[in-house]
Amino acid sequence: MVRASKIAQFLNTELKGPDIEIVKPCSVKDLQPKCITFAKNFSDDILECLVRNEECLALVTTEYEGKINCAHIVSDNPRLDFARTIAHFFQPAIKAGIAKTAILGDNVKIGEGVTIGEYCVIGNNVSIGNGTVIRNHVVIYDGTVIGNDCLIRSSTIIGEEGFGFERDKDQVPIRLPHLGRVVIGNNVEIGALSTVARGTLDDTWIGDNVKIDDHVHIAHNVHVGKNTIITACSEVSGSTSIGANSWLAPNCSIMNGISLGENVFVGLGAVVTKPVESGRVVVGNPARVLR
Repeated sequence: MVRASKIAQFLNTELKGPDIEIVKPCSVKDLQPKCITFAKNFSDDILECLVRNEECLALVTTEYEGKINCAHIVSDNPRLDFARTIAHFFQPAIKAGIAKTAILGDNVKIGEGVTIGEYCVIGNNVSIGNGTVIRNHVVIYDGTVIGNDCLIRSSTIIGEEGFGFERDKDQVPIRLPHLGRVVIGNNVEIGALSTVARGTLDDTWIGDNVKIDDHVHIAHNVHVGKNTIITACSEVSGSTSIGANSWLAPNCSIMNGISLGENVFVGLGAVVTKPVESGRVVVGNPARVLR
């Protein structure tokens, strides 16, 4: 339970309306007494909900000012401030520790406050930074480096060999050994049932604050720049470089060896076969520049 005034103080802004007690978050479509909600856009339907339910705290845009009587905080980005507030005041605390069923290899370096879930397998010479959470059934292969405050969701595999072959004179595929590592920065999230392959000779590298959704494949030698978001079922082929602050929409595919600049947006289901300059939006199959 927290006072609305304390939430306003946390957000470094002004509370308008009564200083009520807040006990939980809720959606604007299911408003309940003593809850906190948000409205990132103005609509008459949302306005009606807020007018009807005066015992809540709403994070809203300026369009709602003067039209609602419930406790409210005006925000330039209500959804962002809602996320920050929920994480600070209402997210359940995680109890750090290593599950008894987890298997750890030799020379594993584990920082403070790390959580390793049930039936995880951590290889030799792995390094895991402070505050990182590794959920259940995760496999992390030898030499992987994971930074601070990361989240690896269940059944993900990090650091196993990638898919690389060269045919001999009889057209038999001969595996190219993969001797590199996976290096993951700080505050990275990797979703469930995803794979991040180790590099062939150089490392596969995931920058700070990168967020990777469920069912994503990151191949060998990929470089992902900081703050990039890669959403569900994306496939990033080997030796691809993705610049900072980019967004890959669901089910897109990036051809091997392709470079994407910074602030690139790859559309839903797009197939990228050519380099993309910074600041471009690409869509379609094959992907073309939309703007």
